[in-house]
Formats: sequence, structure tokens, C-alpha cells
Amino acid sequence: MTKEEAEDWAMFEKGIDRFKFTQVKIKLVEGGQLPKKMTEGAAAYDCFARTAEVNYSELQLKIKLGFCLELPQGYCAKIIPRSSIVNTNLRLSNCIGLIDCDYRGEVSAIFDLYGVEPDAYKKGDRVCQMLIERLPDIELVEVDTLSETKRGTGGYGHTGK
Repeated sequence: MTKEEAEDWAMFEKGIDRFKFTQVKIKLVEGGQLPKKMTEGAAAYDCFARTAEVNYSELQLKIKLGFCLELPQGYCAKIIPRSSIVNTNLRLSNCIGLIDCDYRGEVSAIFDLYGVEPDAYKKGDRVCQMLIERLPDIELVEVDTLSETKRGTGGYGHTGK
């Protein structure tokens, strides 16, 4: 049995058909690293810093991740924080970065600086995660009324603390 056949068999035993995988094309920028799943059960790919630029006037740290994507039609990628961000004074500035399937530029993440810690991340550090998701086919339909629910129009904090 060849190595490829052994890998196919191992995937088959896990119930995975490798021929059903959706391919996402990634072009590395000079100095970039391929995003990587760090455990077998990881939902997202860890992304590595290629460069880190501090904008002191905006109190932000822009980290270029060293790759460009070609997502299939009907997919998007989300840049989300790693859990280890709690050990820094940084927060992903818009909580999530959304990458559309037609964007071809270098993927980056912008962090807000809370306190003096512009060197929290350096080249090669795992700085965030990329979650690739299939988008449902949706049709927005304008109507005059909506169905009633128990919640109704109850908004922020309507159920209490």
C-alpha cells in the first residue's frame, strides 16, 4: 500500500472522503506562512504574523498575515481572535474580519492597543485564526408584516442580566 493509499484509508476509516474537500487557493506573500490547524479537532486555522506596524495616532497594531486567498464562490473567511489574546492588551478592532470570496489582497488583522504593548506580537507569532464558512443561499424578501413571536421587539437586555 502506498503512502497516499494509507492516508486515503485512514480518512475513510474516520468517515472522511478526501475527494469531497472544498479547495481554497492560498498564495503566500514573501515571508508569509501557510495558516495551520494546530490540533486534529481545530475548527479554524491559526494565522502567523508576517509584519506588525504600529499606528500610534490611532492606537492600533496592523498585522499582515502573509497570504492571499481565492475562496470558492459561496464561501467566506472570518478572521477571529485566538483565546490567548486575553494575555495581551490587544483586541481585534472590529471583533471579526470578514473576507469575501472576491477579495485577492493580503489578509491582515488590525488590533486596538489598550495600554502600552505594541510589541505583543512579532513576526512568526500566531496572532489570530481563520474560519472558512460556506454561505447559505439566501433571498431577501420585502414584506409589510412579520410573524409574531413571544420575544417580539424586545432588544438589548430584555431578559434581564
